[in-house]
This record gives sequence, structure tokens and C-alpha cells, in this order.
Amino acid sequence: MRKTIIIIFAIILLLMAGCTTQPEAISTQESAETESQEIKVVIEYTDDASSIPQLTELPKTPVPTPETTETPMSTAEPTSTPEPTPAPITYVAPEGVYTIAWISDPQHYSAKFPELYDSMTLFLRDKRDELNLQYVIHTGDLVNDSADKKQWEVAQKAQSYIDDIPNGVLAGNHDCLKSDYTLYCKYFGKAKYNKNPWYGDAYKDNIGHHDLLTIGNTDYLFVYMSYGLDDKCIKWINSVFEKYPDRVGFLMLHEYFTNDYERAPIGEKIYKKVVLKNPNLYYVLCGHRYGAYHQADVIDDNQDGVPDRTVHQMMFNYQAAGKVGGEGYLRLLQIDEKQRLMHVMTYSPNLDDFNRFNDPENREKHYEIDETSEDFILELPWMK
Repeated sequence: MRKTIIIIFAIILLLMAGCTTQPEAISTQESAETESQEIKVVIEYTDDASSIPQLTELPKTPVPTPETTETPMSTAEPTSTPEPTPAPITYVAPEGVYTIAWISDPQHYSAKFPELYDSMTLFLRDKRDELNLQYVIHTGDLVNDSADKKQWEVAQKAQSYIDDIPNGVLAGNHDCLKSDYTLYCKYFGKAKYNKNPWYGDAYKDNIGHHDLLTIGNTDYLFVYMSYGLDDKCIKWINSVFEKYPDRVGFLMLHEYFTNDYERAPIGEKIYKKVVLKNPNLYYVLCGHRYGAYHQADVIDDNQDGVPDRTVHQMMFNYQAAGKVGGEGYLRLLQIDEKQRLMHVMTYSPNLDDFNRFNDPENREKHYEIDETSEDFILELPWMK
């Protein structure tokens, strides 16, 4: 009986194994693999009643997993952002900006090229609104030969075009040869200016003077002293700055720097006896020596270790540039009180050109200059 049961069980197992035949659609390789994986049943007969057929399954050959190829992500090549085209330089003052113009050392125009002197002041007169021009500074050498009346007449005519615009002048060394200020005082003395509402007071018939203006939200003090100053002049300058401690001070001189861009002996004296002593003095402007230069000094007025103000000292004189006494370049100081900035630019109405020395061909060997001193931006030192 037991043998019969074992035989029946074995037959059932054989029938079950026969049902594992693979579909014909499988490839020959796949059939071979399937056959090699078929279960083989081994039946053992034994007299032991506890014995049952032992089924042994051969190890299966792993079915290969098809390799998957990852599709690389497309990486877009970085595109460079085009740099914005810089806005062209213009003398037209933006909304809320006003201009202070600066003329220096036009003596060769008075002597030989009067049309260039005229072109500068006519430009200031005719473009007054576009510039929002509020004041014109002159740091001397109106003529080349102070004994030549014709040159004084040329200078007088050119300056007359801006008589309706607040302006101030001083005498350079060519305006007072041998310390003779006679013709300077005749053409540009106190009588020419004292009826103007901005004119403050004069030192010796306009050899020195000061102007008072309120422009925008700033109360200005413009102090002038001619070439050849002495201790009495320094005392007068200090008295003016002390009289108006709440005004933003400019000091105009003819000589202050050397051609090597160092303070001249008289410049060093002014720096120690005037600049350091007056907390309301923020700018020193001069001509005389060839070149364009800017130097900023930080001053601690109360000696507490914390800087109190910055004094910007600038030299501007293009008389040796080009072949006609400087090509008619002048300075434009454009002040933006909202942004607290001053944009200093150099422009020739004659050539309609900005910044002569940004062109290497214009850098004459005898006229060394740092082209960065032609166009630059300063923070307004009195606004914190």
C-alpha cells in the first residue's frame, strides 16, 4: 500500500513538471536556458514507511537583466549676458543736478586765439539751461602779458558773456607781472562785481574776494586769493571762513601744486595755515602748473581719532595741450545732492570733445597727465 501511494505521488509530480514547457515563441537560446532550468525529479523506493520521494532542484542560471543606458541630460551651453552699452558722456545735467563751471589759464587765447576764449564763455551762456549752470569759477591768468591792454580787452569781452551768471575771478602770475595788479584791477576790480547780489567782500580791490550763494539745498562760500599772496592774505582768508562756519567752503588759488603733483611751498603753507584750520573748507582749486590732478586728504578736526572731513584739492591747466593754447577745454562740476555725488568732467566746446587725454595720441611728451584726473566722481564730503 505504501509503495502504491509513493508511486502515485511520483506520477503526480511528473505530470506537474511536464506542464512547465515554454512557449514556442521563445528563441532557441531562451529554450535552451529553460531546459537547463527544468526540475528533475528523482524517485527513490524504500521499505521505510517514513520515506517519501525527495525532490532535488538544480540551481537556476540567473536570467541576465538587460542593461539600461541612461540618457544624459542635455546641458545648455551658458550664454553670456551682453554688457550694456555705456551711455554717452553728455554735459546736459540730469534732473535735480546743477553745474559749477571752471575756467583756468586761458592766457594764450587772450594773446593769440581770442575765438577760443569766446567759445568757452559763449558755450556757458548759451547752454546755461541745459547745464543748469549756477556758478563759474576762474583760477587766473586771464592774459599772457599783464602790460598788454589788447589782451585785457579780449579777456574782458570773453568774460562779459557770463556777466549775468554768478562768477568770480582772481589774478594769476601773468595778470600781475612784477606784482603790478593795475590793469587787473581796472578790468576785473571790485567795481565790476560789487553790485552783484552774490558778491561778498573784497580784499584790495578784488585781489581777493568771496562770493555767497545758495544752490540747491547747499549754502556755499567761494573764497578767492590772487597769485603772490602773503601772511596778510592768509589772515584775511581765515577771517572769511571763520565768519561763515556753516557754509560749504571752496578756496580758489592760482598756485598750489607743482608739475610733479606735489604741493608747492606756498601750497603747503596754505594747507597748514588755512585748510587744516577751517572745518568748513572742502575744496581747493588751482591752475598755474601744467596738468590735471586731484588729491584728497582726510582731516580729523577735533583730534579724536575719527575723520571729520575730506578736502579735495584739484589742479586744472591745459594751456600746453595741443597747438592753440589748450584747445578750449574747461571743467564742469556737476553736483547731485540727492545721490551725494559730484561728477567732474573736462569738455572743449571748440572741439565738442570730452577728456582730451583719453586718446593716447594726445598725450604730449612734455605734458604728462593722469587721464583719470579728467573725468571722475566724488562723494560730497559735507553730506554724511
